[in-house]
Amino acid sequence: MKKILTYFIFAVFALSACVDNDLPYPIVVPNITSVIVDEAEKIDIDYDRRTVTIYLPESVDIRNVAIRSVKIDKDIAKTSIELAGVHDLSKPLKFTITTYDDYEWTIIGVRNIARYFTVQGQMGASVIDVNNRRAVAMVGKNAIISNLKVTSLKLGPEGKTTYSRDIEDLKDFTHGIPIDVTYFGYTETWGLYVEVTDATVEIKSVNAWAHMAYVTSIGVAGVENAFQYREKDTQNWIDVDAADITSDGGSFVAHIKGLKAETEYEVVSISGNDRSPVKEFKTEAATPIPNGSFEYASLVEGSSYYKFYDPDCGVEDGSYMFWGSGNGEGSEGVNGSANMGIVITYIDTEDKVDGKQSVRAQTSQLAGILAAGNLFVGQFSGLVGTSGGKVNFGRPWTTRPTAMKLYCKYLTGPMDIIGKTLPPGVSLSNSDYDRAEIKFALGTWDYKKYGGSPASPVHINTTDASTFVDYNTDESTIANGNLIIYHDGYSLNGADKVDANTGVWIEYTIPLNYHDMQAIPTHMIVSCAASRYGDYFTGCSSSKLWIDAVELIY
Repeated sequence: MKKILTYFIFAVFALSACVDNDLPYPIVVPNITSVIVDEAEKIDIDYDRRTVTIYLPESVDIRNVAIRSVKIDKDIAKTSIELAGVHDLSKPLKFTITTYDDYEWTIIGVRNIARYFTVQGQMGASVIDVNNRRAVAMVGKNAIISNLKVTSLKLGPEGKTTYSRDIEDLKDFTHGIPIDVTYFGYTETWGLYVEVTDATVEIKSVNAWAHMAYVTSIGVAGVENAFQYREKDTQNWIDVDAADITSDGGSFVAHIKGLKAETEYEVVSISGNDRSPVKEFKTEAATPIPNGSFEYASLVEGSSYYKFYDPDCGVEDGSYMFWGSGNGEGSEGVNGSANMGIVITYIDTEDKVDGKQSVRAQTSQLAGILAAGNLFVGQFSGLVGTSGGKVNFGRPWTTRPTAMKLYCKYLTGPMDIIGKTLPPGVSLSNSDYDRAEIKFALGTWDYKKYGGSPASPVHINTTDASTFVDYNTDESTIANGNLIIYHDGYSLNGADKVDANTGVWIEYTIPLNYHDMQAIPTHMIVSCAASRYGDYFTGCSSSKLWIDAVELIY
């Protein structure tokens, strides 16, 4: 997949992980730019990890995957095995690409099979343990497990699987039932088990957000299951709409909407004639993003450029550093581009949407080297000579918005500066227009692992590609979204481009794609760049991105 990078002045793409070589050979890092597998649902290429992940439907034999073609961006590259052909991807396929050095790559096959096992009168959802090949269902204490009816069974690919026993013969679960499952010529032996519980209906968990909650309960499959809720210390129960309840056997989940932030509620689940004990929960805060309209800014001491807070404003959210830029803080902190005479982020009192001013991120150049305008949540942490910049991304954050709304205006032109190196798979010329990018992420990043500080945990060094973070796949990222703004349109979260006049103020809403609906974040990251490929010295040296009225949607 294409790596999501950060945007700073004088950023370069570091050639990483090369084998030591004392011979005077050039460093030529090969990258796989294209893989074609006819039956694949999706293919992701990760240039930093040097992996290709092929997602396959369950109907494909993962031990016999036909790779039609693989393209590598260096003509001199040779592979240690023939990649085009049929391969067993039930385990990672490792190989080497050689230029003047060796680079190990891995192809990973992912095939998720939908499996289920349910019985009549089941309580809660079944447990499908793929590693140990066990399927377990629960029933109430009055059930006779020596004579149960199996209501559904699927342990292999649809239409490709045979079983050693007919489903009608699976009745006596006193000691469990072994069953052979065969697909694509391979046989697995599974164990089917039924356990007895004393519960009739019980709320297992409440996942409360600011204005909604997900309530999970167990009940009896096949009977009417429902939920009611109310604000604490009120009398009337409110029925959850049936359309907002999903069921999986005897497990059912309510999505309760329209709740008040920071408010206590009560909820009960109902299964047939049984009613669960009352469960209390409290919704999260709907915390606004600090200084979202950039009303509070002040000049860096002894300088003519701004920092994006004002210690003397008398307003808490505007009195401390939440937003930063590649300008740096000069005498008050860390030197950035402004110390070299290049200001790339401004306060604009003439062109704004809300309040008295906006922020303008403005790309510039010095001696033909591009310096991309930027604004981010975090703190600039230093220049790397004249070749790059460092930043600690993020600020502490513990609430879960569903989107970020903001106003932007973008003026740009064709790319007048093209760097010597571009991202793998990207080809740009002077006829291509520049584009801006805004990224938004929530996560649980540990500064000890990501190299930053406790307040701003994700450290990025634009001269070291190993520090780059892809928020789409990063294991500590809970949710993320992004906006790309072109000279004639925009794209949200990788969707198709929408035609629009982006040279005027437009309200954008960036939805957050949650990778984990349960986890609570510890930090928030926002990054705005006037030139998307500024890390590669590539863009239009006059691009200007205005930002105003940033708001979190809950």
